Amino acid sequence: MVKIEKVNIHAESLENNKPGDPADREVLIISNNYEESSPLLIGIAGFYGTAASFLNRSYSSQDFISTLERISKQNPDVSYLMAIPDTMTSYCGNQYLNSSAVGNYEDFIVNDLIGFLIEKYGKRKTGIFGKSSGGFGAYTLTVRHPEVFSGFIDVSGDSLFEYCYLKDFPGAIEMFRDSEPGKFLQDFRSKGYHSNQELNAMEVIAMSAFYSPNKESPYDFDLPFDIESGKIRYDVWNRWLEVDLARTVVRSAPDLKGKKIILQVGKRDEFALNIGMSSMHRTLEAHGIEHSYHEYDTGHFSIDYLYQYSLPELARFLSGL
Repeated sequence: MVKIEKVNIHAESLENNKPGDPADREVLIISNNYEESSPLLIGIAGFYGTAASFLNRSYSSQDFISTLERISKQNPDVSYLMAIPDTMTSYCGNQYLNSSAVGNYEDFIVNDLIGFLIEKYGKRKTGIFGKSSGGFGAYTLTVRHPEVFSGFIDVSGDSLFEYCYLKDFPGAIEMFRDSEPGKFLQDFRSKGYHSNQELNAMEVIAMSAFYSPNKESPYDFDLPFDIESGKIRYDVWNRWLEVDLARTVVRSAPDLKGKKIILQVGKRDEFALNIGMSSMHRTLEAHGIEHSYHEYDTGHFSIDYLYQYSLPELARFLSGL
């Protein structure tokens, strides 16, 4: 039976972050057939989402909690302890990296959250999962901390940045010509409704804050283009590409050996992430890294049901270690 409770933790890693976001964070603790040996699963949200988003009920698609309930009924042997932290920021989302512009969210997950869970529940085999920005984070945190995570699920994670991000640059340039980034941020945060172009521009700012922070910049980050000329700033863009999953997977291959790797994506992903995920799959194959790769006849949204197939696989793997 799926059980849900909420706890609060204080994150030293988030103290004095630049935007002034809270260092005290809520964490959802979800368990199924809990035992002392149950593996730990860390769930991290996609962009514009946070811990509470996992609790949202849907009446048009299979939501996350319904997915867990179905897993419980169909897989009586599956046991886990799951922790889903609040990771929302003033930039409307998270890429789970340390950033001088946003805060040390990599350290928050690996040190504060994991440390709290070990102290409260004891050390256990740990996996991590997420969709979109959460998928990006699940992969990135695993390869950066292979001693912490024994496996991950990446559902439609940000990859091949030229396809998923570049298309938003022209609209963002137009927005920033009308309202420079600092004022745009102020206006965005004060408004109750946003156009699609504003949302896309906000995402460009957020990715800049995570991928190209700069303490010397008036905005605390560098944009990957020149607002006046519209030209790509390749010195900045290359900083983004340094964390692109489709590229980092090549150098990260040694750290992925022996891990449980599950990649899932929709064939009709609206952000072309199926192209990036397919590229990762082919690279892993070429390097002889064992993994699961699944494409589905769907897009980017309302796909929590995909965890129905991957979470039991990850939990069983961790339980067998």
